[in-house]
Amino acid sequence: MGTSATDRDILIIGGGVFGAAVAYDLARNGLGERVLLLERLQPAAGATSRAAALVTQVRDKPDQMVLAQQTLRTITELEQVYDEDIGRHTVGALHVAPTSHLHVLQARADLAAAHGIACTWLSHTDALARAPWLAPSSFDHAVLFPDDCYVEPYLFATALLRAACAQGVQVEAAEATHILVEDLCIQGVGLADCRRLPARTVVNAAGAWANLLSAPLGLPLPMAPVRSQYWITEPSPLFPRDGAIVLMPAVRAYARPEVGALLFGMRERQQQVADPRTLPADLTGFVFDTRDADGWGNLTDGADELAPYFPALNTLGIAHYLTGPSNYTPDGQLVVGAAPHVKGLFVASGCNGSGISFAGGVGRLVGELVRGTPPFVNPLPCAPGRRGHFDPFAADFLAACAAARASKTSG
Repeated sequence: MGTSATDRDILIIGGGVFGAAVAYDLARNGLGERVLLLERLQPAAGATSRAAALVTQVRDKPDQMVLAQQTLRTITELEQVYDEDIGRHTVGALHVAPTSHLHVLQARADLAAAHGIACTWLSHTDALARAPWLAPSSFDHAVLFPDDCYVEPYLFATALLRAACAQGVQVEAAEATHILVEDLCIQGVGLADCRRLPARTVVNAAGAWANLLSAPLGLPLPMAPVRSQYWITEPSPLFPRDGAIVLMPAVRAYARPEVGALLFGMRERQQQVADPRTLPADLTGFVFDTRDADGWGNLTDGADELAPYFPALNTLGIAHYLTGPSNYTPDGQLVVGAAPHVKGLFVASGCNGSGISFAGGVGRLVGELVRGTPPFVNPLPCAPGRRGHFDPFAADFLAACAAARASKTSG
């Protein structure tokens, strides 16, 4: 007979892809009957469902590459063991650059080789065959990482939860308003309906709202919700459905196929960041900048850099614009691990716009820390308390997080 919600001593706050991944890892390691996941809306209803959902392995920080490699293994396990279809499209990631940025591609190829990630240099002709919308004059060098993919983010998160629930995890529609601590030990979670759920372990995977739960405990998390946005063109024969993901580090832009169209994002000249205290629970209709709610101003500002790579940008229509909050950190590291002074509190957040890529790795890492087993990757660089005591809602800190998005170069 299964345990009731009040018998479960591991509570996960948040049903986005990070919370789902933690639940999955705990379940597959025999702790499913002890886990209760709390989600105030619906699973993957927040930033997860708005993700571009690239799974790219090569990163500037090697530890993050290990996390992304684990995500690919998790995806394969969901498909092969649990017969889940998460909309994986293994089209490869094509990195293109002019000679001035050849060193960037070479560094990524070297990192791939050091981590056992397949990659191959392509001729101009072969690169254009995988991305015929690229202007031939826009790049001189191209390297392909053939195992990289993109997925359907909602399907990925809900597949993780289904597999977790099949192994005993319980999901409850409830809003956690505060984390209960006594004598520096987790006691449980307080809910909006005035209930108190006892627990010995709490995982804060509340995404853009995570600081609202952690900061009152003296654990300000070094991250803030920054606008992530992308556009989707109208369909065109220019865009093969099996075309590659394309990353353009010289202009900090990316693109991938989207059902006969092209989904693309690019460097923003006007970064937007939100105070998490002002974010609504339901992001439907939320915009960071009411003066440019549909993103046309940002698209116009960035078009001069992107159009030399993507000339059809000047003539094709835009069918969709999507935006949402993604937690960025000033140092580019995630915010994942154990709280430094509250026993039983863990955090899974701070994805820096790459939550889908890192989800499987974050789930495994937090699961190992909760279970007390040696972590497969060093957790210290992404420790939640690494910045010490500071005000996570201060204007200068929010601005530093926004600036971190402006400097991001990987997918």
